[in-house]
Amino acid sequence: MAFLGKQIFELYRRGLALFVLAPLILAIVMLPEFLQHIAEIQIGFFDSHAGAKLLANDPTRWAFGYAKLTGLLIGMLAAARYWGTRARGRKWWQLGDIRWVTLILSMLLFVGLSAAVGLLEHRIPDLPYKTLYWGTSIAVLPVILPIVGALLGDPRAHPLRDYWHDWRWLPLLVLLLGLAYLPGMAAHYGFHYLAFGAPRPIVWLLMILDPFAVGLIAANVGAALSLTYEAARGAGAAAHPEPGAASDDEGGSFNPA
Repeated sequence: MAFLGKQIFELYRRGLALFVLAPLILAIVMLPEFLQHIAEIQIGFFDSHAGAKLLANDPTRWAFGYAKLTGLLIGMLAAARYWGTRARGRKWWQLGDIRWVTLILSMLLFVGLSAAVGLLEHRIPDLPYKTLYWGTSIAVLPVILPIVGALLGDPRAHPLRDYWHDWRWLPLLVLLLGLAYLPGMAAHYGFHYLAFGAPRPIVWLLMILDPFAVGLIAANVGAALSLTYEAARGAGAAAHPEPGAASDDEGGSFNPA
């Protein structure tokens, strides 16, 4: 319980600290979010709940929506990377230490297997398809950790070498990700709920505040990914060496905190 308490405390500490330590990362998330809100206000999205349903798939809204989702994903990964580079005196935007081969192979494995199984939909009976699809989706979950490791620049990251070992850390990852989303999503939905049908000045105020809630989601998710990776690779030890640097412990631990 002490371990979990420390992880949860560190999750929120890192999430909030990122607003001060790396505001540029959060700007990647928050700017597209705010631009979408400007478009939504202009098309009358917040005039009423009924109007919002009619405008949910508005092309203008979704033009900004795709940019927002892209920014959110980049922000989450950049937030995780920030904590992996900080202890080594590097900057998160200096991408030379990313393990690109491991990252690409791990991403292909993580996304590709489920996508390949998805091609079987309507080509095989429904029950075998769903069993295979969900089984594959669950089976690739441990690959999240080498994806994070490659992004953090850990030279020991490998798509499958620690596959069986990483299963034991999935409960921690799921817990931290759930807690990472909770405060930001609660604020995000709360701001939107209050905005529907409200006077225009109130809508503007709420939609100025809302990007901070979405930024908090990205910051917390990045913290959750980095904390889980540190725990999986042995929290409490020195940060991993730079590629090519001498090390007495080839399988040493990773802890950028």
